[in-house]
Parts: sequence; structure tokens; C-alpha cells
Amino acid sequence: MRPSPVRLTARPDEPGRWLWLVKWLLLIPHYIVLAVLWVAFVALTLVAYVAVLLTGRYPAGIHEFNVGVLRWTWRVGYYGYAALGTDRYPPFTLDDVPDYPARIEADRPERLPRWLPLVAWLFAVPHLVIVGLLTGGGWPDRDGGGGSLIGFLVLVVGIVLLATGRYPRGLFNLVVGINRWAVRTVAYVALLTDRYPPFRLDQGGAEPVPQPPPPTPSGPAAGEPVPPRTSGRTAGRVVSIVAGVLLLVAGLGAAAGGVTALAVHASRDSAGFVSSDELSLSTATAAVTVEGIEIHPLRLPGRDRTALDAVRIRIDAGNSPMFVGVGPESAIDAWLAGTAHDEVTGVYEDSSDVTTQRSAGAVRAIDRPAAQSFWLASATGTGTLDLRWTPGDGRFAMVLTNADGTTGVTAGATVGAKVPALRPLGNGLIGGGVVAILVALLLIYVGAVGLAGGPGGGRRPVPPAPGPAPENVGPPTVVTRG
Repeated sequence: MRPSPVRLTARPDEPGRWLWLVKWLLLIPHYIVLAVLWVAFVALTLVAYVAVLLTGRYPAGIHEFNVGVLRWTWRVGYYGYAALGTDRYPPFTLDDVPDYPARIEADRPERLPRWLPLVAWLFAVPHLVIVGLLTGGGWPDRDGGGGSLIGFLVLVVGIVLLATGRYPRGLFNLVVGINRWAVRTVAYVALLTDRYPPFRLDQGGAEPVPQPPPPTPSGPAAGEPVPPRTSGRTAGRVVSIVAGVLLLVAGLGAAAGGVTALAVHASRDSAGFVSSDELSLSTATAAVTVEGIEIHPLRLPGRDRTALDAVRIRIDAGNSPMFVGVGPESAIDAWLAGTAHDEVTGVYEDSSDVTTQRSAGAVRAIDRPAAQSFWLASATGTGTLDLRWTPGDGRFAMVLTNADGTTGVTAGATVGAKVPALRPLGNGLIGGGVVAILVALLLIYVGAVGLAGGPGGGRRPVPPAPGPAPENVGPPTVVTRG
């Protein structure tokens, strides 16, 4: 094994119990500087791509700058939430600081293949996927961010620090190994090296030391232990951790969905409908429409129905006769063709106001709304209109007009729906989510404990093979001469 041209090292330190809780605040100046440096890193990397493509050489100044950005980032991450490895505040410099506990060194290649800028990013895709899963952004959370294995591990480290004041050595080795994999991948994509990064989690603070090739004896010498093979075990433990984190995210999502379903079930009114707040609808034209209502069948064992049992549209018409109807969208579009009307396009969050878009056409009255034959459900009159509709499969639209079709429509509207099986769905999602979370925690625990002792995972030393038994030599023969 040759030494890596990009070397990430970390010296174990003894961080305090409490400081990690406020490091985010202390690191704000570094975050601001790094935001600028990384913009420059990307821009200069593109320049280096062109230089390598044309000359086969990586500009020395750009190489030193980009390595400095990685070096600075690693020092900040080691102090902060990529490792929590030290309480020594990182220096503001791109240069290597030999006495700082986190370092990166990189050898500039003399020449690079000219074709490498065209395909390096493609070759790196497998590593980018793995690094994305390990360091964050691989899967979305509820806020649209990304989940992160290393974030979870560092959180565990912080909790252990609070409880014991000591950094678990096994987690230290694993966290540094994940960061090393990420730095090697970024360095390859940035062409800081043409050495393809290994698919290997090199754990621990020091880079692996290349060993000289051993002699090739015909077999192991007597009395020497045969080292166990561990690469498969290490890969399996990493897979266990990654699978556990993915399952944990899925379990949390399922449990959150179950809680939401039960909350919606609890918000039903006495008739079993889940209803919206009252919306204010108003237009100077002859109609307000809600279009693009798509209903699809829900296939359940022993049932063939849509995802909604019933829809209720309640209109507060006041003293003016109003009409509300639901029908196929294509028929309603043909009926209103050439007549201006307002289509509801959105509802303001936490508000009764809606956004509308006016269709092209003349502002004019429409002909006898209630007399049209395509309505699937309708209601007309004054006061409170209550339209009940059992939806089928298709694309539909809702229309609100004055009963006589004249222009100038103003009313309040409330939409409700009966959703089947909310309680069983919620209970099932919560139960499945809890089971998934427990299995995920077990997978993470097994993988982390297995990796805690390094690549061997806490192997017991192999006792030496017993040597050959000594020969049974009898007592010496005494010869006497007479």
C-alpha cells in the first residue's frame, strides 16, 4: 500500500464537558470567512481544470490555496461539529500549523492526465454518494434539510462528554475516518491529486502506514499467529451503520406521519368531516372556480373506492341567492369558454384570503347555472348552502356563481372531506415507525461497537500456535571401565 498523497491527521485531545454547546457561536467568524473561501475554491478549481486540460499541470499557487481551504475547514470541523475533537480554537490561516491537533498535508502532482478534468467528477460519483450518506444531505428531513450519520455520531459524542467528560476512543477513530474519506473525495474531485481514493474507511487519527511487502514463505512459520481477515467485517459494520441511519430516518418519518394522521382524525367535526377555515371568495366576474381537482381510486383489500369517502362544500350565501356545483372540468371549461372568471390558484397560509387568476374573456353574465346537465352535485339558494359529493375517479372543477348568473360574486366557503381509515393508518404508521427506530438503533449500535476498536473491531489476540513437543530423552548412559 502506497502512502496517500492527501493525508488527514488528528491528534486525540481531551475536550471539556460544556464548551461544545456554544462552539457554534464561537465559530461564526470562521463560518463567514470559509463561506468566502469556498466560493474562491470552486472558482479556482474551475481555472485549474482548464489549466490541466491545456497543459497537464496544476498551477502551484491554486494547489496551495485549495489545500489551505481544506486545511482550514478541517481545523474548524475538528474543533466544531465535524468531530468535537479539541477545545483549542482554530487559527485564521491557510498555512499548516504543525502543533495544531488537526492537520492536512497534500503532495502536488508533477503532471496530471489532460483528460482527467473531463471525467474525474464522473469517476467520483460512487464516493460522492457514500460521502453524502455519511456526512449529510443524503436524505431529506421534515425541514427540507439532510440527515447526517456523522452529525448523529458527534451528537452522541457530545452527550457522552456531558455525562463522563471523556471522548469515546472508538467513536473518535470512526469520526476521523469518515472525515478522511470525505477529504480524499473532495481532493480528487478538485484534482489536488490524481490518485483515486480507496473504498476504505481508514480510522484513527494517523494515516495508515504503508508496510513493506512481506516475504513469501510456503506457509506460516511455526509459532506465529495468522492474522484474521477483517476487511469484510469492517465493510459489514459500516453498512450496518448506514442502513441503521436510513432506517432511523424512515422510522421517524413514519411515526411523524402517524401522529399527523391521528391529529387530523381528532380534528373531525360531529359529521366526520375534516374542514378548512372559511375562505373569502369575491370576484367582479360571473364565477369563481376551483379547477384541477384530481381524484384517483384507492385500492384496498375488499374495497374499490377513492381516497375520500365524501366531500362537503359549505357556502355562506347570505341574503343573495347563490349557486355552487361540481362537475367534470372539461364540461365546465367548455361552458365558460369566452367568459371571464376568476380561478383560485392558492390560499395564504394561516389566512382566509385566496389568490386568483382571471381567465381571458368578456366580463358578462352566464346562462342559467343550475340548468346545466353536467353537474355531479350542486346546491342553490340563500343562507348556508351545503353541497355533498361522493367523488369518483377523474378530474373535476367547482363553480360558485350567483343563482341568476349575473356578475359580482361574494361569499364565504368552507371545504371538508371524509378520509377513510385515518385512525388505523395513524396507529399503523406509529407502530411501524417505533419498530423501525428500535431496529435502526440496534443496527447503529452493533456497527459502532464493532468499529470502536478500529478496523479489527476489538478482536482478541490470537494466541501463538504451540511449538513442537520436546523429545523424550532418557537419562544419560554412564559407561564405567573396569
